[in-house]
Amino acid sequence: MRQLFFKFVVVLCCAVGIASTDAAEFYISPGGSNGNNGSQGSPWGTFDYAIDRINPGDTLFVRGGTYSLNSRIQIRSDEGGTSNNPINIWSYPGESPVLDFDSMSNGSWGQSSGRGIQIDDGADWLHIKGLTIQNARDNGIWSGANNGIIEQVVTRWNGDSGVQLSGFAAYNQIINTDSYENYDPSSNGENADGFAIKFEDLGPGNSVRGSRAWGNSDDGWDMWGSNGGALVEDSWSFDNGKLLPQFFDKDALEDNDLTAGNFQGDATGFKLGQDGGAHVLNRVLAWENKNGIDINGNGTGVIVNNSVGFNNTRNWYFDETASETDNLHILKNNISYDGNSSDVFLSGVIHSFNTWNGIPVNSADFLSLDDAIARGPRNPDGSLPTSDFLRLASDSNLIDAGTDVGLPFNDSAPDLGAFETSPIVFAAGDFNEDGFVDSTDLISWQAGYGTPSGAAHGDGDADEDGDVDGIDFLVWQREYAPALPLVSNAVAVPEPTTLLFVIVATFALCIQRPAGF
Repeated sequence: MRQLFFKFVVVLCCAVGIASTDAAEFYISPGGSNGNNGSQGSPWGTFDYAIDRINPGDTLFVRGGTYSLNSRIQIRSDEGGTSNNPINIWSYPGESPVLDFDSMSNGSWGQSSGRGIQIDDGADWLHIKGLTIQNARDNGIWSGANNGIIEQVVTRWNGDSGVQLSGFAAYNQIINTDSYENYDPSSNGENADGFAIKFEDLGPGNSVRGSRAWGNSDDGWDMWGSNGGALVEDSWSFDNGKLLPQFFDKDALEDNDLTAGNFQGDATGFKLGQDGGAHVLNRVLAWENKNGIDINGNGTGVIVNNSVGFNNTRNWYFDETASETDNLHILKNNISYDGNSSDVFLSGVIHSFNTWNGIPVNSADFLSLDDAIARGPRNPDGSLPTSDFLRLASDSNLIDAGTDVGLPFNDSAPDLGAFETSPIVFAAGDFNEDGFVDSTDLISWQAGYGTPSGAAHGDGDADEDGDVDGIDFLVWQREYAPALPLVSNAVAVPEPTTLLFVIVATFALCIQRPAGF
């Protein structure tokens, strides 16, 4: 019992932490004034002013409407949060704020001064949620910080990649975010991706989940030279690298001379190189790009599981020999269907249990090949739209045709592709849906605690009532360690700031000292 006690205390210390008790809520609105006090009834008016005044643990609620901005929002190295007290910059529940940088100087195209939001190295533990960033002259959001969260964000019509992690950025999460129709006139479309996780100094632990990239002038995902590696799961990339009519409008602002002949977009769904980066892709979809999933000179060794290339010019392009790789690439449980050119797999790849390994596939294997809903609005909780697109028909021979790669599955073996035919039912306390109820789920509950409405299971909402509260903690408690004598009802569950002390004290009182002590 004593060992269990100390183990549990360590888990809770790591997951909950000892947080400040003076966290505050502030507000900003398009009609606000910096002469106000930042309260809900008296909101501030500009982001620079607001960010200068919030502290670790605070939440800045961004009210709906359009913010017309002519310069970047820079969050400096001394303006971040801490592990116990992150800073939240969230849209006000039920509202959709738009940060429009269309008034920026045209001289800032392709320059760091033209970014929409710049999060400097050191501005760690920052959570941005529910904002739309558009018309910046460079990246929509650029971050060189650590342990940040970009969630339910839209980046569109910007002058470089919509969201970029660079510098020494590490352990950042991008969740349920859309990045589309970004175009860089300064390079004729060669650099503007949906998500750019790239350059040699990039740290480890960066991840993207539940996100979409489409209509970007270069690639959907570009992980060029990102030595730290990245994890991308349950994300979609389509229609990238095409010359869109609105790109000519952007070009006119820079007096560029864009033509079909000098357009430079690469048109890759998921670009996994060049150089290093032990990337992992799970359950991703790539369709209607030039190359769906392209290794692009990455010799580190990537893993791609349960993913689909559909109707790209070439679905899969792994053109490296074993002598060109430090570690072989591993591809399992994947589908290639309806590509216009033959896929390429050289000796640098280990591939098995994929459709090209002798498992036939045709249109009858899918419930639908119509992507209209997949391109449409997200679900109310911010998750990807639900449709039959690229889901397997009940009589498909791709069902149970895979092998266990460590991802959740039902029945005797995993299905091929991104969707299990039989729905996977996760435990209510398994907030990160990895098949285990553990301390990382408590971290998810802590991060979502206090969300008043619209919360998803992944936010810590165990009972699916839309908010994250003490009841959800009790569900996690029962499933993680039902024998532990913790708090017994939702009313007794304090905020995460004091939860650790309650748990430790309660547990300590229940430990009996052995005889002889």
